[in-house]
Amino acid sequence: MNSVPAKSIIIFRIGSLGDTLVAVPSMWAIRQHFSLAKITLLCDYHPKNNYVLAADVLVGSDIVDGFLSYPVAGDLVGRLLRPLGMLKLLLKLRRLKFDTLVYLVPSIRPKKHIARDRRFFRLAGIRDVTGMDRFFQFPTKMSGQPLEQAPREAELLLARIEASGVTIPTGEIRADLNIDDRAQVGVDRWLATQPSDGSRRWIAVGPGSKMPAKLWPRERYDQVVHSLIEKFDIWPVIFGGLEDRSIGNQLLQSWGRGYNTAGALGLRPSAAAIGRCAMYLGNDTGTMHLAAAAGVKCVAIFCSRDLPGLWYPIGDQHLVFRTQIDCECCMLVECIDRKMECIRRIETNQVLAACVQTLSHSK
Repeated sequence: MNSVPAKSIIIFRIGSLGDTLVAVPSMWAIRQHFSLAKITLLCDYHPKNNYVLAADVLVGSDIVDGFLSYPVAGDLVGRLLRPLGMLKLLLKLRRLKFDTLVYLVPSIRPKKHIARDRRFFRLAGIRDVTGMDRFFQFPTKMSGQPLEQAPREAELLLARIEASGVTIPTGEIRADLNIDDRAQVGVDRWLATQPSDGSRRWIAVGPGSKMPAKLWPRERYDQVVHSLIEKFDIWPVIFGGLEDRSIGNQLLQSWGRGYNTAGALGLRPSAAAIGRCAMYLGNDTGTMHLAAAAGVKCVAIFCSRDLPGLWYPIGDQHLVFRTQIDCECCMLVECIDRKMECIRRIETNQVLAACVQTLSHSK
């Protein structure tokens, strides 16, 4: 492929761990298409939340060369200071003289926000824009009818930049984080402080989530993994953030074996560790997307708060559970009235059968 002449490119992508990971295939495509360019990622961060920053995900991956970020605060002070913060960002972008914007905002971004962003980046002196058109038209929820499955977010982002003239490599899309030996060494050092796994196969378990609506009941994870230990003699490994450490400890105590990496490993060592697993079992979280990025087969449990398909893990080897229900696409963070009926409809025996199928075809 002939290289596009070197440019100074800024990629705009917002969100936390999962949001960043589903954009990685598009970022790899940009890296290859503009092979001589200096690429900077512009992302948001939330000062009063412990969200994973995009820089934490991509540093050391060679996907981008540098990072810019701006704060997003939901409190009154943050909202009052936002105009000043955006002015500072605008002036910084003008000073750095980027000539191309790659617009990788989420596919569900409102039209008025897209128009606002277009004006902002024009004021920043950026005229060449990739990925700001051809947004997917999502189906509207009709009473009494289930929603059609949408394409994955990763696919929608690729389609947008391809429509702008970016060459998308043929074959399987690249979604990895280019994990190197340093991350593997980090895992080995941590393992040296842990009891032996007896050379058993690992399975990754992600029982947590920052959104209560996404939590499949803990006791069902307990039952499924107990059965997998009896049938396959596996070694469960808990993954997630520091907030998931407590539930992980409770499950490991019940199982009588396993590791708890939640909050114990950095992002890239966590990616290296999850890549050693035979499969992932867990909720719809950034951890699930981390497993998919590592090429690990996922048995993923989704609530019905969002569009079906949009946030499914990258790849075709995964088994996803999601319920079609009259209140789907509610976008609730916590379901009070119906007590998380959609995710509770997913039965233990269904998930266990999927795990058995996956492990039976894994090394």
